[in-house]
Amino acid sequence: MNWARIILDGLTMAVVFNGVALLGFLVVPQAYSTMFPKDIKEAAAPYVEKKDVRVMKWILHPLYILLVLFWGVSGRMAGMTGFWPLFWAGYAEMTMVSITDFIILDCILPQRITHMIKGAEGCRGWERKEWLKTLAIPEHGLMWTLVMCPLAGLFVAGIGLLTGLFC
Repeated sequence: MNWARIILDGLTMAVVFNGVALLGFLVVPQAYSTMFPKDIKEAAAPYVEKKDVRVMKWILHPLYILLVLFWGVSGRMAGMTGFWPLFWAGYAEMTMVSITDFIILDCILPQRITHMIKGAEGCRGWERKEWLKTLAIPEHGLMWTLVMCPLAGLFVAGIGLLTGLFC
Protein backbone atom coordinates (compact mmCIF):
# COMPACT_ATOMS: atom_id res chain seq x y z
CA MET A 1 0.00 0.00 0.00
CA ASN A 2 1.14 3.49 -0.80
CA TRP A 3 0.47 5.37 2.47
CA ALA A 4 1.78 8.72 1.22
CA ARG A 5 -0.64 8.57 -1.70
CA ILE A 6 -3.53 7.45 0.53
CA ILE A 7 -2.98 10.36 2.93
CA LEU A 8 -2.54 12.90 0.13
CA ASP A 9 -5.65 11.68 -1.74
CA GLY A 10 -7.68 11.54 1.48
CA LEU A 11 -6.76 15.06 2.53
CA THR A 12 -7.26 16.44 -0.97
CA MET A 13 -10.71 14.93 -1.24
CA ALA A 14 -11.54 16.05 2.30
CA VAL A 15 -10.84 19.63 1.24
CA VAL A 16 -12.90 19.18 -1.94
CA PHE A 17 -15.79 17.50 -0.11
CA ASN A 18 -15.99 20.07 2.68
CA GLY A 19 -15.58 22.95 0.25
CA VAL A 20 -18.31 21.72 -2.08
CA ALA A 21 -20.64 20.91 0.84
CA LEU A 22 -20.08 24.38 2.28
CA LEU A 23 -20.62 26.10 -1.08
CA GLY A 24 -23.79 24.05 -1.56
CA PHE A 25 -24.97 25.20 1.85
CA LEU A 26 -24.36 28.82 0.86
CA VAL A 27 -26.43 28.31 -2.33
CA VAL A 28 -29.43 26.50 -0.76
CA PRO A 29 -29.06 26.72 3.03
CA GLN A 30 -32.68 25.89 3.79
CA ALA A 31 -32.42 22.54 1.96
CA TYR A 32 -29.53 21.44 4.17
CA SER A 33 -31.81 21.72 7.21
CA THR A 34 -33.27 18.38 6.11
CA MET A 35 -30.01 16.79 7.28
CA PHE A 36 -29.89 18.58 10.66
CA PRO A 37 -31.15 17.40 14.08
CA LYS A 38 -34.87 16.68 14.39
CA ASP A 39 -35.97 19.88 16.12
CA ILE A 40 -34.15 22.07 13.57
CA LYS A 41 -35.57 19.98 10.74
CA GLU A 42 -39.12 20.36 12.09
CA ALA A 43 -38.82 24.09 12.73
CA ALA A 44 -37.38 24.76 9.27
CA ALA A 45 -39.71 22.38 7.37
CA PRO A 46 -42.30 25.02 6.36
CA TYR A 47 -39.56 27.02 4.61
CA VAL A 48 -37.91 24.14 2.74
CA GLU A 49 -38.71 23.97 -0.97
CA LYS A 50 -38.50 20.68 -2.87
CA LYS A 51 -36.63 22.42 -5.67
CA ASP A 52 -33.86 23.42 -3.24
CA VAL A 53 -33.63 19.87 -1.89
CA ARG A 54 -33.19 18.60 -5.47
CA VAL A 55 -30.41 21.15 -6.02
CA MET A 56 -28.71 19.97 -2.82
CA LYS A 57 -28.93 16.34 -3.98
CA TRP A 58 -27.53 17.31 -7.38
CA ILE A 59 -24.58 18.83 -5.55
CA LEU A 60 -23.91 16.01 -3.05
CA HIS A 61 -24.64 12.79 -4.97
CA PRO A 62 -22.25 13.49 -7.88
CA LEU A 63 -19.67 14.59 -5.31
CA TYR A 64 -19.74 11.16 -3.62
CA ILE A 65 -19.49 9.41 -7.00
CA LEU A 66 -16.55 11.56 -8.08
CA LEU A 67 -14.74 10.98 -4.77
CA VAL A 68 -14.93 7.22 -5.13
CA LEU A 69 -14.02 7.27 -8.84
CA PHE A 70 -11.01 9.49 -8.13
CA TRP A 71 -9.82 7.24 -5.32
CA GLY A 72 -10.19 4.06 -7.37
CA VAL A 73 -8.34 5.40 -10.38
CA SER A 74 -5.73 7.18 -8.24
CA GLY A 75 -5.04 4.05 -6.19
CA ARG A 76 -4.66 1.96 -9.32
CA MET A 77 -2.40 4.55 -10.95
CA ALA A 78 -0.27 4.57 -7.78
CA GLY A 79 0.42 0.90 -8.40
CA MET A 80 -1.91 -0.59 -5.79
CA THR A 81 -3.26 -3.93 -6.86
CA GLY A 82 -5.49 -6.50 -5.26
CA PHE A 83 -8.81 -6.20 -3.53
CA TRP A 84 -7.69 -5.70 0.09
CA PRO A 85 -5.06 -2.98 -0.46
CA LEU A 86 -7.54 -1.01 -2.57
CA PHE A 87 -10.35 -1.62 -0.06
CA TRP A 88 -8.29 -0.37 2.89
CA ALA A 89 -7.07 2.62 0.87
CA GLY A 90 -10.67 3.62 0.11
CA TYR A 91 -11.69 3.03 3.72
CA ALA A 92 -8.81 5.17 5.04
CA GLU A 93 -9.48 7.96 2.55
CA MET A 94 -13.19 8.09 3.37
CA THR A 95 -12.29 8.09 7.07
CA MET A 96 -10.23 11.24 6.48
CA VAL A 97 -13.23 12.86 4.80
CA SER A 98 -15.41 11.80 7.75
CA ILE A 99 -13.00 13.21 10.35
CA THR A 100 -12.68 16.56 8.58
CA ASP A 101 -16.46 16.67 8.02
CA PHE A 102 -16.95 16.08 11.75
CA ILE A 103 -14.47 18.81 12.74
CA ILE A 104 -15.42 21.45 10.17
CA LEU A 105 -19.09 20.87 9.39
CA ASP A 106 -20.22 19.48 12.75
CA CYS A 107 -18.01 21.08 15.41
CA ILE A 108 -17.07 24.49 14.00
CA LEU A 109 -19.83 25.49 11.56
CA PRO A 110 -23.23 24.92 13.24
CA GLN A 111 -22.96 27.69 15.81
CA ARG A 112 -22.00 30.13 13.05
CA ILE A 113 -24.96 29.43 10.74
CA THR A 114 -27.96 29.54 13.08
CA HIS A 115 -29.19 32.75 11.43
CA MET A 116 -29.21 31.18 7.94
CA ILE A 117 -31.97 28.61 8.53
CA LYS A 118 -35.41 30.28 8.60
CA GLY A 119 -37.69 29.12 11.36
CA ALA A 120 -34.97 27.39 13.37
CA GLU A 121 -33.09 30.38 14.74
CA GLY A 122 -33.76 29.63 18.42
CA CYS A 123 -33.84 25.82 18.35
CA ARG A 124 -32.12 23.84 21.06
CA GLY A 125 -30.53 21.65 18.36
CA TRP A 126 -28.00 24.38 17.60
CA GLU A 127 -26.35 23.99 20.99
CA ARG A 128 -23.03 22.20 20.58
CA LYS A 129 -23.79 19.40 23.05
CA GLU A 130 -27.22 18.74 21.52
CA TRP A 131 -25.81 18.84 17.96
CA LEU A 132 -23.04 16.39 18.81
CA LYS A 133 -25.35 14.06 20.74
CA THR A 134 -28.18 13.92 18.19
CA LEU A 135 -26.32 14.19 14.89
CA ALA A 136 -22.54 14.37 14.72
CA ILE A 137 -21.43 11.53 16.98
CA PRO A 138 -24.00 8.97 15.75
CA GLU A 139 -23.32 9.98 12.14
CA HIS A 140 -19.53 9.89 12.24
CA GLY A 141 -19.06 7.38 15.03
CA LEU A 142 -21.47 4.81 13.64
CA MET A 143 -22.88 5.48 10.17
CA TRP A 144 -19.68 6.66 8.47
CA THR A 145 -17.44 4.17 10.28
CA LEU A 146 -19.66 1.12 9.80
CA VAL A 147 -21.49 1.92 6.53
CA MET A 148 -20.04 4.74 4.41
CA CYS A 149 -16.32 3.95 4.81
CA PRO A 150 -16.73 0.20 4.06
CA LEU A 151 -18.93 1.04 1.05
CA ALA A 152 -16.31 3.49 -0.18
CA GLY A 153 -13.67 0.78 0.29
CA LEU A 154 -15.74 -1.71 -1.72
CA PHE A 155 -16.34 0.77 -4.53
CA VAL A 156 -12.69 1.86 -4.62
CA ALA A 157 -11.55 -1.77 -4.75
CA GLY A 158 -14.06 -2.54 -7.49
CA ILE A 159 -13.07 0.48 -9.55
CA GLY A 160 -9.38 -0.23 -9.01
CA LEU A 161 -9.79 -3.83 -10.08
CA LEU A 162 -11.86 -2.84 -13.13
CA THR A 163 -9.30 -0.25 -14.26
CA GLY A 164 -6.66 -2.97 -13.89
CA LEU A 165 -8.57 -5.10 -16.40
CA PHE A 166 -8.67 -2.36 -19.01
CA CYS A 167 -5.20 -0.81 -18.53
